[in-house]
Amino acid sequence: MTEERDLHPLEEKLLIYLEKNGGSSDTEIIEGSDLPDEGSYRRAAEWLLSRELVIEVSRDEEEFVELGPLGIGNLEAGVTPELAMLREVAGGAASLQDIQKNTVFDRGRWGSAFGSLMKAGQIKKDTSGIHLTCLPEETVFQRVWDTVYEPLSGGGELKMTRLPEDIISLINDRSPKRGKSRAEFSVNVVVTRMLDITEEGRIALKTAKENITIGAITPQVLADGSWRSAKFRRYQLDIPPSQIHTGRLHPYRQFLDTVRKRFMALGFTEMRGSLAENEFWNNDALFMPQFHPARDIHDVYFLSDGVKVPPPGKEQMERVAGVHENGGNTGGRGWNYSFSRDQSLQTILRSQGTALSARTLASNPEIPGKYFGIARCFRYDQVDSTHLPDFFQVEGIVLGEQINLRHLLGLLKLFAEEIAGASDYKFLPGYFPFTEPSVEMHIKHPVLGWVEGGGAGLFRPEVCRPLGIDVPVIAWGLGLDRMAMLAMGIQDIRDLITPDLSKLRGIMVQPDRLLTGKGIDDA
Repeated sequence: MTEERDLHPLEEKLLIYLEKNGGSSDTEIIEGSDLPDEGSYRRAAEWLLSRELVIEVSRDEEEFVELGPLGIGNLEAGVTPELAMLREVAGGAASLQDIQKNTVFDRGRWGSAFGSLMKAGQIKKDTSGIHLTCLPEETVFQRVWDTVYEPLSGGGELKMTRLPEDIISLINDRSPKRGKSRAEFSVNVVVTRMLDITEEGRIALKTAKENITIGAITPQVLADGSWRSAKFRRYQLDIPPSQIHTGRLHPYRQFLDTVRKRFMALGFTEMRGSLAENEFWNNDALFMPQFHPARDIHDVYFLSDGVKVPPPGKEQMERVAGVHENGGNTGGRGWNYSFSRDQSLQTILRSQGTALSARTLASNPEIPGKYFGIARCFRYDQVDSTHLPDFFQVEGIVLGEQINLRHLLGLLKLFAEEIAGASDYKFLPGYFPFTEPSVEMHIKHPVLGWVEGGGAGLFRPEVCRPLGIDVPVIAWGLGLDRMAMLAMGIQDIRDLITPDLSKLRGIMVQPDRLLTGKGIDDA
């Protein structure tokens, strides 16, 4: 026997429409029913679905692309940076510096275009300069202009399924889920459902039509006496209530705060610094040669000429320059090249937290002493499930007369177990210009498998002595984002910074149990 159910007026209106018209889409119901607005329809639909009085017959998702802020700027300029760069090279420009003199786009846009064209294999660079590998009109960037920019020049959006696969791939790469103010494209997903009434829904509607129900006591109901013979609508406790969203810290922020408290409890002193850094502290003081691949524009974000970071002291600059050129007073041979003081003062976004350690070593630290920093870093990288172009590192150093590699491995073991909550981890030999010996820590994610957790080692004399340190120093720079994935039970690094509020609200974090490796579901 079917249980009798009371209906909310909104539910009743939706059922009346479906009984009359059969299976219908969201749009058809909103436009054709007596429901007052889309919000009322959404509430009624969810209530009825939860009570199985209606069913979802089908669900279709379609993606549409429209121009983002950068795309609109390209349209106004009449060209994309990639096409403009190809035309500049075809016209005789031989270096990135020559192209950057063109003010149609700023230096950052030219740099990004250079990286994209190199990656796509549509230009090449050698000792004589930059060269084309194909004509500009034969590139994917010209086809993007023809198939996307031109149709969108009057506004609106395009259905993604009508575009070639390589164009779709490029659009997805340039429509980030975060930082949309700097997006070239915006991809929107439109979900269309088809709902229909169930047999139980028909019975509930028939019952509702046969019985007059009252949902609220009004002056009119009291005055005309209709309440005497009417049936009062019961409280329906199985209808999902409206959610009340209270403010709370972002789940990843809770993780970072917990890591900070753990280091403070271990007696470490926190290091802090600016996101903007010069190449001296980010690279040169760390004995990274100025011809090192990490200096390439593919990996480092350069800031405009007007952004300055206070330079190091003249003596510090000369000691570091001497170490690079001939080894200085370290006993080493250096890198045997002519060190550029001007390049050393170029301003970049900090690419590694080790810059904090370099500054700390140069500031007369306590010996023995132990320091840590939670540093936001920036590197050009392809976004995927384990990579982001900006990320957090937990950086640290311990210095003292008796410090050695055994202490470092013990600390890395502690970090793997206590911060990432890893049960499977391993240490492998590594290479970094500023440490010897060097080690990489790898942790095993239950879904993604082995991922690199970060690098560590003993700072070389070429790092320590020019900064005034003559005792052993162990150092590490670990990827907090990847460790958080394991600790919080997340399979995609992008979920740490997703703008999807519904997903963030579903992450239940208990800070006091966060660093246990249990994951969100078990916390």
